[in-house]
Amino acid sequence: MEISIYQIGLALVASYIIGQRLLRFIRRERAQSLFKLLTVIVVWGGIGAVALFPEIAHFIREKFGFGENFNTMIFITFVILFVLFFRILSIIERIETNITELIRKESLKDIKKKSS
Repeated sequence: MEISIYQIGLALVASYIIGQRLLRFIRRERAQSLFKLLTVIVVWGGIGAVALFPEIAHFIREKFGFGENFNTMIFITFVILFVLFFRILSIIERIETNITELIRKESLKDIKKKSS
């Protein structure tokens, strides 16, 4: 089995992304959760595995009876959905943070008014 530069590149990108998310989780950065970490590991680990071992995709294709071009379409769709999913998660987490800050500010205003 011959591995191309693209396969190595994609595997390195997947490893880098997993490593960055793992470091963020270990540092307990604000927008990191166990769910996001596990999702990144599963998705990018799968992308890296398929990049290094394309036989995995062929095995799945044969078991489910998909055509040759279907692999490319599924892979591209998978990456697009992954990016959209994390973008939506980031937006939701930002909204949750903003709501929490607003509620705290309003609560402090109410406490100050009652004490005056």
